[in-house]
This record gives sequence, C-alpha cells and structure tokens, in this order.
Amino acid sequence: MTSNSLVRCLTAAMCTTMVSLAGCGSPDEGPGRDSNHPANDSGPSGNAGSSGSGSGGLGEVGGGGLDSGSVGNAGGAVANDGAPATEAGSLTCPSPVPVDSRLAMRKACFFRLGALPSDTVEVKAGTKFPIDHIIVMMKENRSYDQHLGRLSLHGQPDAEPLPDTFTNLDAQGAIVKPFHLATTCLKTDPPHSNAALHAAVNVDKMDGFVKGATTASSDGHYVMGYYEDTDLPFYYFLANTFAVGDRSFSSVRGSTWPNRDYLLVATSDGVKDTGGGHPAENLPTIMSELDKKGVTWGAYTPSTPFEECLGWAANHVGVHNQAAFKAALADGTLPAVTFIDSREGIEDEHPAADVQIGEAWTRDIYQAVLASSIWPTTALIMTYDEAGGFADHVPPPNSCQPRPQDTGFTELGVRVPLIVVSPYARRHYVSHVVHEHTSITRLIETVFDIPALTARDANSDALLDMFDFGCPASPQIPAPPAAGTMGCK
Repeated sequence: MTSNSLVRCLTAAMCTTMVSLAGCGSPDEGPGRDSNHPANDSGPSGNAGSSGSGSGGLGEVGGGGLDSGSVGNAGGAVANDGAPATEAGSLTCPSPVPVDSRLAMRKACFFRLGALPSDTVEVKAGTKFPIDHIIVMMKENRSYDQHLGRLSLHGQPDAEPLPDTFTNLDAQGAIVKPFHLATTCLKTDPPHSNAALHAAVNVDKMDGFVKGATTASSDGHYVMGYYEDTDLPFYYFLANTFAVGDRSFSSVRGSTWPNRDYLLVATSDGVKDTGGGHPAENLPTIMSELDKKGVTWGAYTPSTPFEECLGWAANHVGVHNQAAFKAALADGTLPAVTFIDSREGIEDEHPAADVQIGEAWTRDIYQAVLASSIWPTTALIMTYDEAGGFADHVPPPNSCQPRPQDTGFTELGVRVPLIVVSPYARRHYVSHVVHEHTSITRLIETVFDIPALTARDANSDALLDMFDFGCPASPQIPAPPAAGTMGCK
C-alpha cells in the first residue's frame, strides 16, 4: 500500500468520529502587536493577540504549516459540514483552523448561563469528538514569562517573546530588566493577593511587580527572573511539540482559591483570595453537571482536592489518591474527566518548591498517559492556577461577569502557561487566542455537550483552535528529554 493510500484509508476510517467544525476558512488577520502592547483580539476591553498560527508538525500526516500570525486555508477541500473531504489527493494536513464566527458575540458577553456549546463555539449539536478522556493538570503560581518567556528563542519563533524593553522600577528607583534566574528553588513567595496583583498590574502598565515583592530582606528583583530551556527542558519540549497558548490568563486577578473555583464552578461566588471562603455548596459545578450527563469524573490528589478551594475533604465522593490515578491508567478505567494535583509545596511548583522537581513530576504523569491504552483518545491540559506574583509583560484583558451578583469579577489575572497534549493537538503550534481557566471548562462542556454554568464559561472559547480534528491523529511523538536537574542552588 502506498503512503497516499494509507493516508486515505486512515482518513476514511476516522472521519466517522471526526468533529464537524463548521466554516473552515481564513479569518481576518489580527492587527500587529509590538512586544509590550499586544493587539486587541478577544475579551471586553481586551489586550490579546491575533488568531493562532503554527508551523510544520512533528509526526503529522502531510506536513506543511500555517503562516505566522494568520489562519489560512492550506488548500485542502472542506466538506459542507466542516469535516475534511476525503477524495484522493484532497486532504491537507494540518487542516485550517476553523473560523470563529461567534467570537464577537462572546466578546460582547452575549451568551448566558445554560448556553449550549453549539450556541457559542464552532461545533454542531450532537458532534461526536474523538476525545474520550480529558485530564486537567493545574499547577501553582508561575507566570508565562518566567517559565516560557524564552520560547521564541528556543524552537518556537511564533511565541510571544519576553522583550528586553520590559522593565520595573525597584523601591530605590533602579531599573530592573528580565534576567536568567540562578536557581530553580526561589526561597521567597511573592505577594499575590487580589490587592497585590492589582498593584502589580497597575491598570495595564505591568510595572508594580518588583515594588510589590520588596521586603526588608529582599529587593524584589527575583520576580523579573526567567528560566531557559536548559533549566526546564521538558516543559520547552512540550511547548515545542504540542500546542501552547501565549494568551492564557488566570480567571481572577487573585490567588489560588478563586482561580481554581472558576475552573470548577465558573465563578468564585465572591471569593477574591485564598482563605476567603468557598463557593456555596448548592452551586452547580462541572462535576455535578457531568454526573447529570452520566459522564464519569475523578479528582486525584495526595492531600485535599483542588488545593482546598471547594472545601472538600479527602474522602469526598470522586476523590482518589495519586496511586489510584496510575492504576486506572494502567487498567483503562480512568474516568472520562480527570483532575490531578501534586504534592503542595513540593511538586506543584508553588514557591519555595524546586520547579525542576515539579517538572519531573509532570514528565512522569505525561509518560504514564502516553504509555496507557487511553492515549489515542486523550487530551491532557496543563496550566497554572495563577502567576503567583511573578512578573509578566502582557496586560490582562477583561472577561465577562459570571452572574449579576459577581460585580468586580471581570478582570482577568496575569498570564500563565497553557499546553494541550493530545494525539489531536496541533503540532508545534502557538495559539494567540485569549484563553482563561473557563476555556478548559468550556472544552469539557463542548466534548460532553454540557450547558454553561455561568455567563463566564458561556462566553469562553473551548481551546478548539489548539486541536486539529480535521486530520487523522498524530500518534508519533518524539522521545522527551529528561527534566532539568541540579538547578536548586
């Protein structure tokens, strides 16, 4: 069988489960952006960049790529229902990113609680996705610039660079520029309360991080530091191999609890900071809505689930230990939606944890997922709950107020890393679309046809530009490097 015949056979076999993404084409290219002031592309009063772009994939069928900064039709025929045409010679991979025809409506916060995914994003009602398992890994307190700010210099030139022109003044008036951190285990935890982060962002100047981190024993300069690919080789591998978002923001300009609340409840029910209370127990959660649909879920944690943001005990229904996660992977019984946490202050990367230990833990989970029987139908979403007071140069845009009573909850927090790992993730791809934690919520709702919990997730994208459901899956993955070591000094 020739390689072209094999591609056609694979495509024909898989198209029965491919997503019907309506209206592939070429959306208008977003306005240009300089390194300090990204173009306005999404979210009310947003500051985010243009639609996603990418280049040739690793292990892709067909190869090729999309031009940087735009989404163009790569020349392949597209069927009326949005699925790829399968006539001989007509399949082009990677497939074009679908036009997001509802973007303007979401930016205007048009959609409300209960809106179905087919109303708000580019999917048709009844769509069957080739994704059966979604694993959400949310780590702790690192900004995009700190972890991936040098990605544009190390394999992914389309990623937003950390500009040399980005500066903060310290308490003595000295200019502080970004610099390479000398250690992977910072001993100081910078302030990251709601008030502290508003001061750090300073409307949109992004110039208050150093002063906010200044104490009697520290000049605060460390918050401007970054890591190189030699420090975090596995994370740079993930960002270069799969789909990375360089416009992903935490959902609240605050600390851990409210941000994790938005992932799970699409509101924090008024909670602004960790320790400030929990959402009401009678509020619907993504877990309760999965239960209604008969979709299995599980939370795997070495301590209390979700870093305690919901107030759940370790024996709450659906909560399991970490050993159970690997056991379920091994025997193929992992729930359809899984949330996995690591040990607090050790593997979750919250200061003063060694980020290389956290990277090694992430790599271990990644390897276990890829070795499992469910990998061909899995999406692993890796992100951080908030930036933790570490500097980032991209001003956060606004988002939609979840409910009438959630006044003051329209400002997104500081940018965080976001990586989508899947056989269907676009390869070597950078998404410039504005994402937030409720984008992950909306992905779960989209795959399993669940209505929106609030107006926030109703008006969030569903990470769909980071997937390529129009082409056969790309199962071939390069061998990953080891996690970094010896960085803690």
